[in-house]
Amino acid sequence: MNKRIVFLVLIIIFAFLLSGCKNPIDIFKSFISGKPIEQDENQDPNGIENEDIDDLLDEEFNDLNISDQDTRPITLYYKDSNGYIVPVVRKLKKEEGIAKAALSSLVDSPENRSDLKILGLEPVLPANTKIELAIKEDGLIRANFSDEILNLKDKKEEEGLVNAIVYTLTEFETIDKVQILVNNEIRESLTYGTKVGTPISRGNINNLHNNIEGESEKLTLYMYNNPTGEYTYFVPITKNVSSSSINIESALKELIDIKDECEGLELDFPDGTKVFSVNLENGIAQANFSQHLIQLTNIEKANNLTKAIGLTLKEFDGVQGVKLVIDGDNPLESDIINIPTFANSF
Repeated sequence: MNKRIVFLVLIIIFAFLLSGCKNPIDIFKSFISGKPIEQDENQDPNGIENEDIDDLLDEEFNDLNISDQDTRPITLYYKDSNGYIVPVVRKLKKEEGIAKAALSSLVDSPENRSDLKILGLEPVLPANTKIELAIKEDGLIRANFSDEILNLKDKKEEEGLVNAIVYTLTEFETIDKVQILVNNEIRESLTYGTKVGTPISRGNINNLHNNIEGESEKLTLYMYNNPTGEYTYFVPITKNVSSSSINIESALKELIDIKDECEGLELDFPDGTKVFSVNLENGIAQANFSQHLIQLTNIEKANNLTKAIGLTLKEFDGVQGVKLVIDGDNPLESDIINIPTFANSF
């Protein structure tokens, strides 16, 4: 198959990625065979089998826009088997004290473990953890926990727990920072030295703790994993970069460079892939890659990589969509790819 045909295949994948249209696998088969997609009697109009796992795990979470008087979508933060903290949008019952209900969904229990098993994720708070919340002024919330949170296995798990608490609570518009207490007391640090003596804000999730000379800023990059073989989740990684060089082009270069730095996570950039430029116009980031990207012909890997690129660029203000261009004598160009609203949903 020549390079132009391969890229046309990728365009089809990209154009329908996360669009809520027909299954990309069926589209791919239809393109190759030239035959129309047949509607299975067990499929709904979106091309998803009614009994398929996609009924349970809709990556686009299309029904978030449907009016529901009893529930609301909340982003909760769990952990995977490697200790990475993973955001997942779930629907929780509307109730007074929904912030406490959100944190309660992070507590280790048979019910919560059962819910997360299919995702390959786990609760972050130890079993039997008691929680009390008190909202203060200026976007501060005091989160008091029983001493179960002092009984973790190591510093990485402890840092993950703190980040999961802070990120989950700051998903609420009125909350900007979190003061963590243990048994109604402010501690300078937890068991393994994680600092909690002052209010904590966002900006440190899954931090690589890499050292940068001079002034630095935090850059969020996205990778992915599929430990169960049934669901691919996307993971935000924080990397420290030089303040003088942070922009959407450098973000993609960092994304390519990071693919072998995080054990247990994936990025399917073919070896040698380079990004030459990224131009932002009318909300669309046009990313110009080397021809190495044409080597990526696996549909699932192309889906995952494209979503990781989109989520990474979406961290920059004004980016609403992505267009991929493959460099060469006759440059190949994809359609505009819509960036998903949420990294993961359940």
